[in-house]
Amino acid sequence: MVDGGSCLGVCYTDNHLFYSVNTPGQDAHLARIGSIDFSFDIEETIITGNSSGFPALRNSLEELKEEFNCSTARILAPATEECWTIVPRAVYEDASEREAHIQLLMHGSERREIQAIWHSVSNADYRLLLLRDNSSLHGFSYLLNAFGTVDIVTDFEIATDWQMHNNSGGTFLIVHCQKNYISVTSFILGKLRGCTYIEYDDMADLPYLWSLYEGKLSWLGGIHDKTFVYGFYSSPITEILQSYWYHHGEIVTMNSLREMNVEADEKTYGFRLEGAFPAILMSLNKDLEKTEIHENYNG
Repeated sequence: MVDGGSCLGVCYTDNHLFYSVNTPGQDAHLARIGSIDFSFDIEETIITGNSSGFPALRNSLEELKEEFNCSTARILAPATEECWTIVPRAVYEDASEREAHIQLLMHGSERREIQAIWHSVSNADYRLLLLRDNSSLHGFSYLLNAFGTVDIVTDFEIATDWQMHNNSGGTFLIVHCQKNYISVTSFILGKLRGCTYIEYDDMADLPYLWSLYEGKLSWLGGIHDKTFVYGFYSSPITEILQSYWYHHGEIVTMNSLREMNVEADEKTYGFRLEGAFPAILMSLNKDLEKTEIHENYNG
């Protein structure tokens, strides 16, 4: 963390901006968890750089920076602006194969704008590849350019942060419930097994879509000890899908400080705390031993 300052974690749903600031020097303690409502869709405003809404967002975050002496900011990237895929050793160890897969998966994007990051998974014969078109994420960096350090975090990294936060070697499923998609990440014995996101137009379609994805991704049907659910739409989506999660153990909604294993002076909040869960985890900004590898991976 730069100059001993605090870390600001930021996520959003519809017109709700959720933020969290850690307390430097106090493990898992938060100085503030909050929500700011705007009159526009936040994700769309950041991606398009909407001239009317963007300055208001940026000013609000810079005010938080000054109030809490934040040197670092971490913001959640929308899963739908990324591509996640797991590839075998024959691909990730061969430069020409890697490049061919990147070009195929990101067809239509300029190669110089494509960011490729590799992550280890529980099966050593495979790697998880995260692909981003940076041109769609420029707004996220510009929004936070007043901060010394900026980190754009992907959904499955929230699951990794959760695993590291609890130092857990367990087997669990973690589900982020957004208005137009759910992201799902699986850990087995403390290691990332797989992840995906499922886009939907109507929430009523989710049972069909879950069954469809489960037929293609074996880990979605695997046994888990617990299912952790978070996000602004946790309640209705859990109600719709809980019968499909019966083999994933106890369902835990991340809607309290106790469930999140964090402390804060404020104990009650006037908004859905499960919506702020990514911001809370990101603000802890632990020095994680991450296994991500950027494009210069050589096996």
